[in-house]
Amino acid sequence: DLPQPMLERLIETLLLDRFLLITIKEEQESLSYSIYLLHLYHDKGLWLIEGFDLLDEIKKIFSVDNLIDVVTYPSKKRLSRKKILEKLSKQDEIINLVIELGPKAIAQFKKYHPLMLSISYTSPYQTTAILKTFINVDNFGELNDITNWLLFLGEDIKLKEVPEKIMNSLQDRLNLFCP
Repeated sequence: DLPQPMLERLIETLLLDRFLLITIKEEQESLSYSIYLLHLYHDKGLWLIEGFDLLDEIKKIFSVDNLIDVVTYPSKKRLSRKKILEKLSKQDEIINLVIELGPKAIAQFKKYHPLMLSISYTSPYQTTAILKTFINVDNFGELNDITNWLLFLGEDIKLKEVPEKIMNSLQDRLNLFCP
């Protein structure tokens, strides 16, 4: 198997520096992001970059398949790794979505779940679990993805804490099936 040329270039650049300036093709346009690379994943046949966006100061995931260009980030004013991890730990404390999952929903979760989500089992036989996470409801793509995924989990979930925009999105989706 030959690696993708951009994956090979990404790894070569990573050997020099974790601060990167990447260009991603999104739909019809190319967007550049200055990131600090946290992880490089291979998941379900896709290579994914988990990076800390230095401008927005949030964690983002990018597909290597959409990568057009990658160079080291030239800025002299860089945050330290410690400062970046500190900012991420503060963001991880913010939770706006809490879901209890029953056995059927846990089975669905195991079939497919967004990369950064994990569950904590709440019963000794792993028949119930809880999921706590932060969803950026102002990002349409993220809102749409979480709506699709919540519907995928099925009816064996209890929504304990949900942002209003997610509830509205779920309601809008369900209204599509009403005459």
